[in-house]
Amino acid sequence: MTNYVMGFLRPDVSGAQWQHDEARIHALAEERGWSLVLVYFGDPKRPGAVVNRLMNLAYAECVNEVIAPSANHFEPDDIPALVKIADVICADTGTRYTIVPAENRSNSAHLDSAPSTAIELFASGTVRGAARIATVVPSPPTRIH
Repeated sequence: MTNYVMGFLRPDVSGAQWQHDEARIHALAEERGWSLVLVYFGDPKRPGAVVNRLMNLAYAECVNEVIAPSANHFEPDDIPALVKIADVICADTGTRYTIVPAENRSNSAHLDSAPSTAIELFASGTVRGAARIATVVPSPPTRIH
């Protein structure tokens, strides 16, 4: 069965190397045998809307992973939000961000003391890299009057 993925990059972060970053996204998908269905170029003039659009595209396209050139292409709260829809893979380090499986949560003592609103992420390194578990507490919602 084919694994469907999408790419994401912000041209303002990539700068003049945006084509190189896009090529890295394509190369990683091809190397893993995944079908890259689209690459979304985030607009820096719409910071909050970028992650919302990215999440909507990932959901609509039924992708399992979103590949970005690096974590620098995301705003601070983007990855914890996006992993609710799809895993995030950074092409520069090979790091995969995903939600911690339920069976792993009980094995980590520090996660038991985490607030119930926390999103627990599992970030694994490259294929032979060590794994670590991080707890990310989302920012409180902002009220718009």
